[in-house]
Amino acid sequence: MTLRPMNRGELRAFLREHIEPLEDPIYGKRYRVAARLVDGTFLPCVVFQNRRNQVELALRRFQELARNPDRYKSVVGTLVSSGSHLAEWAVASVEESPYAWPPSLLKTIHGETAMSWTSFVAEMTDGTLHSFGTTFHFEFFDLPNGYSYHDVKSIRSGMVYSVARGLAPYSHDALNDAAIFRERPFFVCYLDDLE
Repeated sequence: MTLRPMNRGELRAFLREHIEPLEDPIYGKRYRVAARLVDGTFLPCVVFQNRRNQVELALRRFQELARNPDRYKSVVGTLVSSGSHLAEWAVASVEESPYAWPPSLLKTIHGETAMSWTSFVAEMTDGTLHSFGTTFHFEFFDLPNGYSYHDVKSIRSGMVYSVARGLAPYSHDALNDAAIFRERPFFVCYLDDLE
């Protein structure tokens, strides 16, 4: 069964009225949702963002690297063929994603703990501690079974929790002992006129 694509106006209205955007200095407002596609496929992690910002980034980077053929080719490859993209016409419906933590909670995560790695511990309202980590993606996070981001009481940046060590400052040894909940992969859908 094929579903009807979501009306462009309905989609933008839902995003603006129901989803708090994650502000990004490069990409602008990023609306994080779950989406059902016209073929019935359900994607729990989709980012909608303005197409113009991505185009301007690409043009700026192409111009900056025009005289450096190796880096130019690498940047073109990254901007053109990396990541997972979703066409607007393939979206039948959107809803809140259980993995999109609110910006107010994400702002309590501070600093890069180690080169290309941010480690933090979430204390839940029931007192349990859970370790999290990410390279550079804060759009969506996995969660322990039975928990939602509503259960997060506080964040302890730069820390790791494991049964063996308890709560400890980040170290490679501490990280090796911990069960780490990571960022989730996501699709990006570029829209015109999304502010």
